[in-house]
Amino acid sequence: LRAAIASFRIMRLTPPMGFCAFRRRLAGAAVAGAGTAVCSLGLTHAQIVEPPAQKKTIQEVSLLVDSKVEGDFYHWLPGYLKKLLELPGLLGAKVLQPASREADKPSVVFVLGGPGAGKGTQCAKMVDEYGYVHLSAGDLLRAEKASGSAQGKMIAEYIKEGKIVPVEVTVKLLIDAMASDGGKRFLVDGFPRNTNNLSGWHKVAGSGLHVAGVLVYDCPEEVMEERLLARGVTSGRSDDNLESIRKRFRTFDLETKPVLDYYKHQGLVHTIDGTRPVAEVWADSQAYVQALEATLAQRPTALKLHVHATSAEEPFVANLAARMEKDFASRWGEGAVRVELSTFTALRSLKAFDLESLRAFD
Repeated sequence: LRAAIASFRIMRLTPPMGFCAFRRRLAGAAVAGAGTAVCSLGLTHAQIVEPPAQKKTIQEVSLLVDSKVEGDFYHWLPGYLKKLLELPGLLGAKVLQPASREADKPSVVFVLGGPGAGKGTQCAKMVDEYGYVHLSAGDLLRAEKASGSAQGKMIAEYIKEGKIVPVEVTVKLLIDAMASDGGKRFLVDGFPRNTNNLSGWHKVAGSGLHVAGVLVYDCPEEVMEERLLARGVTSGRSDDNLESIRKRFRTFDLETKPVLDYYKHQGLVHTIDGTRPVAEVWADSQAYVQALEATLAQRPTALKLHVHATSAEEPFVANLAARMEKDFASRWGEGAVRVELSTFTALRSLKAFDLESLRAFD
């Protein structure tokens, strides 16, 4: 620094020069001065390195907020977080909301059961009573078959043999029909019939649709066989014959039941005895829909918080989830806001143009 000042004083005594030349001379003097200072202190270049930024942890907090308190909670949360962040070890937070709210997504009920169990009859009644949109995977496939397209001919062979049509075809027909309708409540009849259907649904529909439940009409084979043979007299369907019917029974037993097991683990399956008269079965279907609508009306909203903190071992950081649960229960009541937390360590921060000076980003 002394060298730079001395050089500046000398430059004041020299003849005038251009601004760029002046700046170069001043910069050179500063570098020379810095070098002199380093040498005088006996330090190497490696020793004059800015200390690395402190490693951070990111606490990902998931909040499920009861719809009854949702509006007030959103208004209250920013003030609460600002106060919370004054605790030692907490550095800052971001509040994240999904691009599409769960409550705004169309809801789908899969309606399953063996052929002839009464799915179509009950779905028609739910459409009339509650305004649901009924999409039968089988009807969509048969309509495509009747179109005479190359895909329709391929579908015809599968249906005749009592086999399940490739998942890509079925899922695309269903998703296109939902998008075209634009409704909010869909009954999907006869789908997903196997684990391949299930994985295809997850892949194509993703998180854009909400699977609200799986409604199963249970009926023994002998009853279903009798109903289908009676229907075959007037239906004109090529698969309403004894050979195709029994193939469809075997397909349901072998391939559809694993799908039911998957949804049972999620608590989404509701079974209704389909052997009784239509009116009795309908009473149970009505009770199911009414309970489902009550649940959908109270669907919690999901929020995520990214809380930046120092070491996860810091007391206030380590107890963050428990503290938030206690605060939320005190303000909003037990169970109104559910808290789940995952901890991540920031391994490395990458910045545009290697701007290491952006230390706040660390």
